[in-house]
Amino acid sequence: MRIVDFGFRNNEQQATNNKQRATSNEQRTISNQPSNQQPATSNEQPMTQEIANMGKRILVGIDGSPASLAAVKYLGSILGKGAQIKIDLLHILPGIPALFLEPGENMAELMQLQGFAQRASEENRRRAPSLLQEATEIFTRAGHDPANIRQVIKDPCAGVAQDILEQEGTHDGIVLGRHGMSAVEAFLMGSVTHKVLQHTKGLPICVVHGEVKSRKLLVPIDGSPNSKRVLDWVAWLLAEAGPIEVTVLHVVMPLIGEEMTSMWTGLVDIEATIEKRVIDDAEDMLSQARTYLMERDIPGFAIKTRLETRAHGVARTILKEAGKGGYGSVMIGRRGISRTKRFLFGSVSNKIVQQARDMAVWVVS
Repeated sequence: MRIVDFGFRNNEQQATNNKQRATSNEQRTISNQPSNQQPATSNEQPMTQEIANMGKRILVGIDGSPASLAAVKYLGSILGKGAQIKIDLLHILPGIPALFLEPGENMAELMQLQGFAQRASEENRRRAPSLLQEATEIFTRAGHDPANIRQVIKDPCAGVAQDILEQEGTHDGIVLGRHGMSAVEAFLMGSVTHKVLQHTKGLPICVVHGEVKSRKLLVPIDGSPNSKRVLDWVAWLLAEAGPIEVTVLHVVMPLIGEEMTSMWTGLVDIEATIEKRVIDDAEDMLSQARTYLMERDIPGFAIKTRLETRAHGVARTILKEAGKGGYGSVMIGRRGISRTKRFLFGSVSNKIVQQARDMAVWVVS
């Protein structure tokens, strides 16, 4: 009996599986059938519901742009009215434009530039409270308790992205808006959102693009240890947000290129045998993931599973499924690597963040 444990089972299930493995091994020994297989072991710690049950403090970056307001609207709408969550609205005051920091060719020009710099600084500081108040009102209109919303204004220090990352130790997640720049522009110019994503030390980041209308959630997993953490965050989000339709997705890439199958006789049969085993494991993993979520009080009728095989590109397949299925949110791991070492989430998650349109992407480390 082939049993694959992806770390989603509870302790009782794991004990039962271990007993089944021991019985199977004993039977093989009695029948003198040689076997090189060893009982599967797990280094996973006993599973808890810490992430799902703990009250969280979420940081939302506010710069007054339509992108940051879209992030506020998304978070306000996706969370339920009775959500037990603390929200910090952070506004980093803009730095002084480089022009105003030039020395000037004479004293008169220098004084004029300094005057412009002073007025720009005063204007930025004057506007800050109204930007945060606008965001606060969006949350309160969505039914959130104003007592759980804190407005924070900070002077620039090491750059906006770094200033945001300095808040990691006091928050459980960060929500940011993504401007409508292309992937090439983001790579060449480096947006604040992408810098935060690249340099975070492990905090989940939610990146919102455009207007998110759907409450459906797509959750790609790959069976890596980080997949369980993704599912924990799914459980937390649904506990706060109320009824949401969730689809847990796994993508299986071709195990070998078509050009290679034509080079060696018999390779197709070997590939088919291994692929069947991979697909069986994937179906078992999805079943375990569904059970894991149900154990965290998510109703079974709200959880679907989907397996995509022989996909041409993991990120492309996820984005296609998100668009075709009308999903408003995607929650994905950052750097999980599957058992076949073919599901590299570092590049996959980046592509999804860059290419998602009118969608929120949660990247969980």
